Amino acid sequence: MERSLEMVIGILGVLKAGGAYVPIDPGYPQDRIDYILSDTGSALVLSQRGLQEKEEFILPEDKVVYIDLTEAFYRAEDSSAIPSYSGSGDLAYVIYTSGTTGLPKGVMVEHQGVINLVFAQQLQLETNSESKVLQFASLVFDASVSEIFSALLLGAELSILPPDIRQDASLLGEYITNHHINIATLPPALLIAIPHAEFSDLETLIVAGESSSSELLRRWRIGRRLINAYGPTEGTVCVSMHQYESGDLNTNIGRPISNTQVYVLDGNGNPVPVGVSGELYIGGAGLSRGYLNRSELTAERFIANPFCTEADKAKGYTRLYKTGDLVRWLSDGNLEYLGRNDDQVKIRGYRIELGEVEHALSGVPGIGQSCVVCRERVTEGGTIKYLVGYYVAEEESTLSKESILSALSGVLP
Repeated sequence: MERSLEMVIGILGVLKAGGAYVPIDPGYPQDRIDYILSDTGSALVLSQRGLQEKEEFILPEDKVVYIDLTEAFYRAEDSSAIPSYSGSGDLAYVIYTSGTTGLPKGVMVEHQGVINLVFAQQLQLETNSESKVLQFASLVFDASVSEIFSALLLGAELSILPPDIRQDASLLGEYITNHHINIATLPPALLIAIPHAEFSDLETLIVAGESSSSELLRRWRIGRRLINAYGPTEGTVCVSMHQYESGDLNTNIGRPISNTQVYVLDGNGNPVPVGVSGELYIGGAGLSRGYLNRSELTAERFIANPFCTEADKAKGYTRLYKTGDLVRWLSDGNLEYLGRNDDQVKIRGYRIELGEVEHALSGVPGIGQSCVVCRERVTEGGTIKYLVGYYVAEEESTLSKESILSALSGVLP
């Protein structure tokens, strides 16, 4: 579904009925759409007739339900509240992230993780019925979970950004001003491009998804609360937050949110001293179930918590997730993000496995070998990350830049 009121209504309907929603971007390649539908075994597909008329993708007609609020029968439906059939331990959504094997993996998140996230953020962001929350993130990106449910569960106004404005930094700035947005979550790469203005109504700005430069944080902190948020999809969007103040490290990701456990461990699984780098392990109420239909990968990344207490067991906090993120404890009790211990990168807030891109590049007819790396370019506004692909062509191949990009667009989002 495209960004719309119908999109949010569809999500609420699925959850009220006791189901779990699986976001699929209409711009995805057909192969990726087919894979996600097959992997989830989805009973229904919610869509919009306008999308199907574009004939950019094919959906199984026997499973499709079209939502169009302009149709008269919707106005005749009973609008009274219906009881919810979901419990805290039931599945709320499955979001697919990049995978090293060339296939995306579905992260299964329960209702309790979303509820814990919303009320933990309420304490820090002070969201209330007077708030106007921007819905910027794509539905396939888990920041949308925070935007949508922190607004709806706390009685705030949710302002759904039109698709055309989302791609234009200048128009986005105007939208924030004209709609009096006071809470927004935006990736640093976009903030670099937005013309800096007063934004007098923007009281809280959350930056997430990738590292920000100190200059960018200093600039956007003026006149508002600036939160540097961190969290993998496996931890229900957000694990820690830090309210940035002048002079703070730009890599400071703060302290864990409520009901969240964090451990910084060495290669042998032992806690490291303050100031020493280690891998971040997370647990608690927001920990996801694991990966859909990927039991081996789940067992590899989600391990038994060796530090589990009786109190933890009573709450169900018995597992930890190996994030692959390298951090260290600061002397003030905050965490500093240092990087990754593998080939995963984040660009414009999206988690990308270089192995998935390499797999796709190697699959292009005429390419024998390939390699993909992440590069950085320093600009006045900050550091911009981008991918560079290298390949060795097979003999007598007729490859061109256009043919390679065309082939990749058929398998990569």
